[in-house]
Amino acid sequence: MELYGFAASGYEGMVVAIEVDIRRGIPGMDIVGLPGSAIREARDRIRVAVRNSGLSFPRDRILINLSPADVPKAGTSYDLSIALAVLDASGQISPGVQSLRIMVLGELLLSGVVRPVPGVLPAVIAGLEEGIEIFLVPEENRAEGCAVGKGRVYGIGSLKEAIHLLTLIGEGKDAPQPMFGSRKPMAIHPDYADLQGKALLKRVIEVSVTGRHSLLLFGPPGGGKTMAAVRIPSIAPPLSREESLEVTRVHSLAGVLPSGSSLMEERPFRAPHHGASLEGILGGGRNLSVGEISLAHTGTLFLDEAPEFGRRILQGLREPLEEGMVRVVRAGKREMFPADVHLVLAMNSCPCGNLGKEKAVCLCSEMEIDRYWRRLGGALMDRIDMRFPVSPRNEECVPWDNRTSKEMKEEVRRATEYQTKRNEVFGLRFNNRLSFVQAQRICRMEGETERFFWETGRTLGLSGRGLVSVLRIARTIADLGTRERIEKEDLLEAFQYRRYGEGDLYWPTGGAYPLTLERFALAEVDANG
Repeated sequence: MELYGFAASGYEGMVVAIEVDIRRGIPGMDIVGLPGSAIREARDRIRVAVRNSGLSFPRDRILINLSPADVPKAGTSYDLSIALAVLDASGQISPGVQSLRIMVLGELLLSGVVRPVPGVLPAVIAGLEEGIEIFLVPEENRAEGCAVGKGRVYGIGSLKEAIHLLTLIGEGKDAPQPMFGSRKPMAIHPDYADLQGKALLKRVIEVSVTGRHSLLLFGPPGGGKTMAAVRIPSIAPPLSREESLEVTRVHSLAGVLPSGSSLMEERPFRAPHHGASLEGILGGGRNLSVGEISLAHTGTLFLDEAPEFGRRILQGLREPLEEGMVRVVRAGKREMFPADVHLVLAMNSCPCGNLGKEKAVCLCSEMEIDRYWRRLGGALMDRIDMRFPVSPRNEECVPWDNRTSKEMKEEVRRATEYQTKRNEVFGLRFNNRLSFVQAQRICRMEGETERFFWETGRTLGLSGRGLVSVLRIARTIADLGTRERIEKEDLLEAFQYRRYGEGDLYWPTGGAYPLTLERFALAEVDANG
């Protein structure tokens, strides 16, 4: 019988062969192949677990080899596979399974009970790629392993149960087939119906979520920035099966997948504290583990009080926003993790928070405000598609918006399906990944609308990346209206979301506050040429 484990290295991982040699000599067990401390400590744990399970542990010299030998192995998931390999080498397992290749994962307690381990889903995927068809995993990880939909995945509760199952398989009897994990009820999220008097803010969130455009919300405290951001999961479109496999795989590697979980069905929403480290956000560290940006893959990464995050963290977001992945390098080791996130930032308009607030006095100097805003950096700001000022007062200039999250989610779902069908020719789903050539191809504009686009972009001093962002946003706005062509009204709204931070309309310094909150305030710029 060929037994295999799994080394969780990066996003892909590697299948590890478990080899055993038993020879005459002083009783003992040696483990080679770059084992971690947890694996070296498993020698005594396995010996006791085998005896407490009513089995006989060999009183000979035992050598365990974990191949390939040049790949570091860590964690407790090798306990069960090593124990079964020793029992097989000593002739205590049915000879009917000698021709089979089996991957085994699980931590052993001294009583022989099997505990759950992280990384089961990527282990099953890697095993299937190597031609392995039978998988023995802890009972709590069975639904996770079955989520792939291929292979024979069995849940094991103890070492004795594993021996019994292998005996049934070796005798050709029908072993009990596992059931796929049952569908769990969806989580309950706060509703946008709570956001009263903020029609423009709800509209901005809706456009941003639909096209997955990065978003910056800024303004005095009490305007509803955080309140709006934390409700994004209530309107996010559903995950496709490919996306669900990817995000579940990342969470499984990180060990944060709840016990008994199958495929994740909702887009993740991560909101790390501003005191988090660089490795905690972007990934890395001693074992090159995943960070918050990868845990938010296909979902939303919300950074509240964005300027309070470290400069290296903020600047490290640039490449993932462009490429949808993060590259982690440490001591010659290189790994790539998926990091296609919907980035949402929130911040005050000045360090004290009073700038733009009625009946409040801002005590910050222009230099302090300028330094506060420059913490974000121009390179990161150029990659943020949408920037929106939020005021504590209600928006009296626009109609009242009483839509609930359920109604908004239906609109987002309909627009997402519309753009997915159109963008599938490029292998894309959302508009935020359109290149300039792709955007020009699908963002159809007639003569006057096209002239307005180029003239307004030149007036605002937009960079090439800024112009592409406006096209993407306008395309998303048209998708929400199920329009095939982009109209001038779509461009007006798109430019309004992009204009802050460009040209003369930089940040709240220089008298730009109080900010105009009308939906199409850019019409003034158009009227003045």
